[in-house]
Amino acid sequence: MLWLDPFLRGLLRRHLRGILSRGELFPDEQALNVLMVQHVGRWDGFVVRQLQRRDAPESRLVTIMLDRQLNRYPVFRRAGAIGITPGSAASGRQLIRTVRERMRPGDCVALFPQGRIETVDADPERIEPGYRHFEHPHLPTRFTPVALSIEPLTHARPTCFMEVGTSTDVDGAATAFAATVHSLRSWLRAHGETADQEWNGVRLL
Repeated sequence: MLWLDPFLRGLLRRHLRGILSRGELFPDEQALNVLMVQHVGRWDGFVVRQLQRRDAPESRLVTIMLDRQLNRYPVFRRAGAIGITPGSAASGRQLIRTVRERMRPGDCVALFPQGRIETVDADPERIEPGYRHFEHPHLPTRFTPVALSIEPLTHARPTCFMEVGTSTDVDGAATAFAATVHSLRSWLRAHGETADQEWNGVRLL
């Protein structure tokens, strides 16, 4: 799969003007690291992979995707994606079993706690409770919030803004997720169309 990352970077460059990030992942090598990613568009999983490749290249990244997406793009199964069918109890049980049997210390799991792509003004406190199933019974588990926003600004292609919050345990995960989303939104509102020029972080792409 050596071709995958160059392919994804090329794909993102065709559709996004850039990825601007602030904050870093600090995966715990002795824990399961769960990334709670805001779901704003079709590129979210690919964007988070760019973050993981920068900050935690030695960690394995597993992304939770819809089964219908994986059936359409089966190559992502080979890249480590795991599928789920919303509303299916059997699918949920299989996912939990897979995580508990396959995940190793230092692994990163990216999931989208909102359960669907949300509009820019969606309430970040409205998330599905399923993220709690990712607390591993035999490994310490850390939850890291990742806020995303896709902004056209004054350009033909939109820019993706990303803020990585502080990791926490499962009981603080929902609060940390909402706080990180609000932090990014507040910064973007304050800077408007010049946000990409005044960004106080780094460029991933």
